[in-house]
Formats: sequence, C-alpha cells, structure tokens
Amino acid sequence: MTTAYTYKPWLVEKWKDDWVPEEVAIDCYATFACRHKFCREVCPVYQETGNESHISYGFHVALLSVSRGYEKLHNLGNTFTYCLQCGACQLRCPNTLFTGDFYRITNEHNVLVTKTRNELLRLGFKFKGSDDMLKAINQIVKDTEEARLSLTEWAKDLDLPRYGETILFTDYFMATQMTNILRLIAKILKVAGIKFGIIENPKPTLPYELDYLGEKGIQYIKENIEALKKAGAKTVIVPDPHVYVSLTKEYPRLTGSEVPFDVVFVTDYIWNLIKEGKLVPKKPVNKKVTYHDPCMLNKVSGIWESPRNILKSIPGIEFIDEDHVTQWYYCCGNGASEARTFKILHEDLSYRIGLKRLNRALDTGAKTLAVACPHCNEQFNEVKLKSKTEIEILDIFEILAESLEIR
Repeated sequence: MTTAYTYKPWLVEKWKDDWVPEEVAIDCYATFACRHKFCREVCPVYQETGNESHISYGFHVALLSVSRGYEKLHNLGNTFTYCLQCGACQLRCPNTLFTGDFYRITNEHNVLVTKTRNELLRLGFKFKGSDDMLKAINQIVKDTEEARLSLTEWAKDLDLPRYGETILFTDYFMATQMTNILRLIAKILKVAGIKFGIIENPKPTLPYELDYLGEKGIQYIKENIEALKKAGAKTVIVPDPHVYVSLTKEYPRLTGSEVPFDVVFVTDYIWNLIKEGKLVPKKPVNKKVTYHDPCMLNKVSGIWESPRNILKSIPGIEFIDEDHVTQWYYCCGNGASEARTFKILHEDLSYRIGLKRLNRALDTGAKTLAVACPHCNEQFNEVKLKSKTEIEILDIFEILAESLEIR
C-alpha cells in the first residue's frame, strides 16, 4: 500500500513489543479504513492460502492492533512472514491509483515488510524460519567476501576492462550461478560494438535485505558506488531485476541521494540497440513463446515493454502475450529476495505459486516460457523438475543469441 513515510535503518524511534511509531499507525489505519481490499485480488499468496491475514490489508491491520494496544508484536510474528514483496498490492491500492502516477510507484509496502521483520528480530522475537532466513542472507555476504576472484571468472576470456563509461554490473548470483546468461549478454553487447567494462569486486546488493545488515549494508552501498565511480561509470547496465531495484530504489532510500550515474536495465538497453540497427536478429527461431514478467521488473520498476519488443523482433517466434497488468497477479514464487528467504519460510507455498504460473503459461498454448530474471529462471526450473511440467524455460537472451547466431 502507499505510504507517506520512508523507513531508514537508523530511525531513532525503535518499536516496542506493544508499540509502533504513530506515522506507521496512521498509514495502517488508512489501510484498515479502505474496506475495498483490492490488494487481496492480486496477492499470489492469498490466491493459494485464501487467508486475508496474508495480504497487505491484513499486514497493516495487524500492526494497527499493536499500535492501539490490542495485541503484542511478537504474538503476530508469523503473520509477517507471508509477503513475497512482489509489489502487486501497491499497484491495486486505491490510494496509489488516485494520489500519483499509478504505475511507477514507490515500494513502501515492501519496505514496511522488511522493517517489521527486522524490528521483531531486534526485539528478540524469532518467527518461524527466521534463523534460516538470516543464515541464507549471511551466507551470500560470506560467499561474496570470500569469492572475489570468481566474480569475474565468468568473463576471463572475453577481454573486458575493469573500467569504462559503460559498465555491466552483476552480482554474486549471476556471476557464479547464471554465468551462461551473463556471458551471452556480454557477447551480444560486443557484437553491437558497445565498449563496456566490469568491476572487480562487487559487494552484495540484496534488495530490501540490506536493512538486516545495518551499517554493514550501508557500507556495501558506498563501496559499490565508489567502485563504479572509480571505474568511470556514466551508464550502468544491470542484468538482474533485483539488483536494478537495489540501485534505483534501495540505494537512494538508504543513503538519501540518487546514485551518480544512469542505471539501465539490460532489456531496455539492448532493445534500443535493436531499434538503432546495431543488432539485427536474422536467424528464425521457431518457437511458440509467452513471457513471464518478473515482479521486480514489472510491478516494482514499471519495465515491461522492452522484453516483449525483443521477443517480437526475433524472426520465427510465435509470441503469445499475457499483458503486464494481468501479470500483476503472478509471481514465480521466489519473491523479492536474492537469498530465497520466502522459499525458506514457506517452501511448499513457494512451489505452489510457481506451479500455478507455469500452468497458466501452458494454458496459453505456448511451449516456451521466456524470462528476464535469473531468480525466476532458477525457481521455474526447480518447479518444472519437481512437478514434471512439460514446458521449456529460456532466458530472453538465450533466444536472442540464437537468432544472432551467438554461442
């Protein structure tokens, strides 16, 4: 839901077990008074559980009950674990629709979710799965800190400098687990004649989860910004929607200022290259394809046109579109976390949400589901394997590279 506040990890006022700040309570009351519950319709979790306490409305009402003395925060702890932080509720909230640009909105409900969970942990109240959630977040930090060489290993034979006005910025996940996609993106950029570099030691980005790291999270932000500035970056191309949200929304929220360079999601950048004739897909790719809108790209960032345009530019593709507004109802089941925290908290629910999305893709008659997010890619492939669903999962750039005859 939309809100008038912006949470920061260094807020002077700390929550108590029986109290939350009045600025939060006012927003929660506004949500409680809404009565429409439009957030219920689009919530992927509610579609599976049918439990209204799992929607944004329920989340706000739970906090309101604490602020008004009807309940204790720790008694409601598990209630606050069901949000995917997909951003759908923000798009359907009447407050959002009538108080600003209804699509390119801020991500305040997602911030509220993180803040609430963080306050529970600070107060010493563990919710189900919280230890495993924190362990997963800290593991990413540990892996990133201890695996610096491997973060550029994917590019060892591509002759990419560690500087440039254009930088392809990746994170630990893509650099170590989705290297095939990252390499294809780099090769596509090189074919288009783009001069770009990479940075040596990117720090963890972790959208929404930097709050859990406190001052260490702020330090990671500063180090990434400084590394990009030192490299000479004026344009930063981001291939992961989660990292895109970090740089465009979380970094400004947590530091109070915009990043000092342009941040462009990779599909927007490459679609412009196709429009300019610097990339010309020629080889037909005979596939019946539909596209999955990643939550961090579609719902949180308002980017939905360029992935579709790229697919439509590829000869041989029979593209079956499910419009981006319909896909406000969808999620792969991974949620906003790079650390897979929702899957840790609710593994079966995560699977069911992902399976429903795959079945909806099959209902269109498509044989291939194209994705533009490495986390959706991983999640769908896991769900496909477990459910034995007969659908091909391909990254958009795997399809484009085939048409460009890049291997």
